[in-house]
Amino acid sequence: MSHVSKIELRGFKSFGNTKVSIPLSRGLTAIVGPNGSGKSNVVDALCFVLGGMSAKLMRAERFSDFLFNGGNGQRPAPFAEVLLHFNNEDGALPINSTTVVISRKVDRSGKCVYRINRKRASRQEIVDMLSKTMSSPGGYNFIMQGDIDRFIKMDSFDRRTIIDDLAGVAEYDEKKQKSLAELQRVKTNLNSMSAILGEISVQMEKLRSEREGAIRYRELNQELGRIRAALLSVRRATCRRKLSRLQQRIKVKEEALQELRDKRRKILEEAGSYDRKVGHIEKLIEEKQNTGMFAEAGKIRERLKLFGEMLNSTAGERARIESEIADLSVRIKKIVPHDERDVSLEKIPLLSSKFENLYERFNALTQTFDSSRSRAGTEKVLQELRGVLDDLRVILGDFSKHFEQASELLKGTPPLEKPNEPDTRPQLQHRLISLEAVRSQLDERLKQLQQQVQEAQIELDRVTVLEEKERSSVGTLRKEREKLRYKVGSLKEKAGHIEDPIEQLSNELQAFRVEEASLRPQLENIEGELKQVKIEVEITLDTDPAKLERRVGALEAELEALGPVNFRAIQDFRNAERRFNSEKLKHDKLVAEKQAILDFMREIDEKKKEVFMQTFNEISKSFSKIFSELSPGGVAGLILENEEIPFEGGLEIEAKPAGKEIARVEALSGGEKALTALAFIFSLQRFRPTTLYVLDEIDAHLDDQNLRRVAELISRSSRESQVILVTLHDSMMSVSDRLFGVTMGKSGVSRLFSVELAGLAA
Repeated sequence: MSHVSKIELRGFKSFGNTKVSIPLSRGLTAIVGPNGSGKSNVVDALCFVLGGMSAKLMRAERFSDFLFNGGNGQRPAPFAEVLLHFNNEDGALPINSTTVVISRKVDRSGKCVYRINRKRASRQEIVDMLSKTMSSPGGYNFIMQGDIDRFIKMDSFDRRTIIDDLAGVAEYDEKKQKSLAELQRVKTNLNSMSAILGEISVQMEKLRSEREGAIRYRELNQELGRIRAALLSVRRATCRRKLSRLQQRIKVKEEALQELRDKRRKILEEAGSYDRKVGHIEKLIEEKQNTGMFAEAGKIRERLKLFGEMLNSTAGERARIESEIADLSVRIKKIVPHDERDVSLEKIPLLSSKFENLYERFNALTQTFDSSRSRAGTEKVLQELRGVLDDLRVILGDFSKHFEQASELLKGTPPLEKPNEPDTRPQLQHRLISLEAVRSQLDERLKQLQQQVQEAQIELDRVTVLEEKERSSVGTLRKEREKLRYKVGSLKEKAGHIEDPIEQLSNELQAFRVEEASLRPQLENIEGELKQVKIEVEITLDTDPAKLERRVGALEAELEALGPVNFRAIQDFRNAERRFNSEKLKHDKLVAEKQAILDFMREIDEKKKEVFMQTFNEISKSFSKIFSELSPGGVAGLILENEEIPFEGGLEIEAKPAGKEIARVEALSGGEKALTALAFIFSLQRFRPTTLYVLDEIDAHLDDQNLRRVAELISRSSRESQVILVTLHDSMMSVSDRLFGVTMGKSGVSRLFSVELAGLAA
């Protein structure tokens, strides 16, 4: 079975701020110590952690009083906490763990927190879990200080309620109270129902004669309605025949008109189909005209414009070099012979002039190309650009050749003898080499530009081919669109030729409908009158309208002779009769319900008494046996003051200790009273055994001889249940499996220590 293996306290009452751990045995654990040492605080801690709700039962005014108050150098505890460790190896507790720890913690505000295996829980969850083992501080397994005295002083009625509680008669009392309330409700409803039935009966008698007159009037009126309906039926039949012939003619005209309209609709639908095709073609034309081909051509022109700007930049750089070369030529003339200068250097300015003219022509053609939008114009400008580029290549070739000759002359010409001018030949040579390098770079750049122009031309040619294809496709679509438009016009003209026959048939049909419209109101009026009378009659071709008119007059005279009639009497009587029957059913149902409640209450009383007597007899038998064990030679018994109706009387206890006369418990001595009360308590515990018993100084009023017997009885009980006992007597200590002592130091803190049982026995 599951049992408490350890108690841990911190900040609880007199045990101070230090954690105190109390290991417990499976059997009997005794806690001893002088009065005021705090040993009973262990019992209070057990009640507290198991969910005790009354602080007063744990000897305090409020839960916050459980906190250690400090003093004598000890600080007050911020909280009080008790942990209870259960050995759950047998799985008796519904927790998937071999060890279950429940705890309860209270702070100075009085707020409590419960936990199960360190997880926060509610008090009800702990109570429900422990109900499996019957461990509860509210049951008879916890006997606190003063409980023995309370049992002794308890009156007989309160003593009997203990048996009530153990028998569970409260459940039957609750059911009976509910049944009594239900019975009272049923009786009240029955009284109301009887009064209602009486009122309805009086009302029905008053309505009966008025109802008979109303029924006669209704019969005559119904016959009058049938005859009038017959007259209306004759007129309706005549009107229907005329209307039927007219509707047949309308149907023929409508079919002819519908045929023409269908023909016109099909023609117009065909024209509409062609119209949609025209719209689709126009959308295709618009999409082709908005194609991205022209945007692509614009990009090509932008690229050619960029090439022009790059050529401008290259030409500017070339002009700067030319200027420097011209200056160099002047200086070279002063160094080399005149005839050799004329051969090479004098051609350089001429070639530069030609280059500049050709470059200006190139720029003009580039601008013309940018502004041109037609295919022919673009091609012409590109041809001229190619020619100018060829001329530029020739000029650059001549320029390079003569520039090299000038360089060679400079390399072989000795310096002039001038007293004030330093030797410049090495400098000129170095500069000429630099100019040659720049010239090579310019030549390479011109080649790149020419290549890019050629690539742009190829791309433009490709776009032009695509443009021509798109233009051809658009032309084809436009021809198709014109053909479709012609078909649409022809179909609409054909549809127009059908309009005249349609109009003629419509006019004829309208005339028939006007005539029909004049007949329909007549027929509707007749049918409206027939609906009002709500009578359908069959007529023949030889029905005589005059005979029907005479019968109408006779019926009207008889109706007038009846005088005022209360037509509501028929329905009122029917309603009253229906209500009477309905209320009678309710009345009968309430009578049956009342009897069922009375039967149920009788069953409850019988079952309640049966359960009570079973519990009483079992406890009484156990009480007598336990008393005999505690007082050899003595007898005792439980006596009901009212055996027939035990709940109307109390419970008396009679005992006869050995050598004495039988007497009520109130007449016994103090020790005998305590022994009798213990026997009664032990019998209650045996009736509903639990895994844990806590007994706080139950041996206070017993002599040594009785102490030994009670100790032996408790020792036997500890073989099947765990017992925690607070005692002051050696007899109790000697039978315990484990013993703890509690002392109170000068600091006001209880100290707990284990006592060796071997030493105690010695």
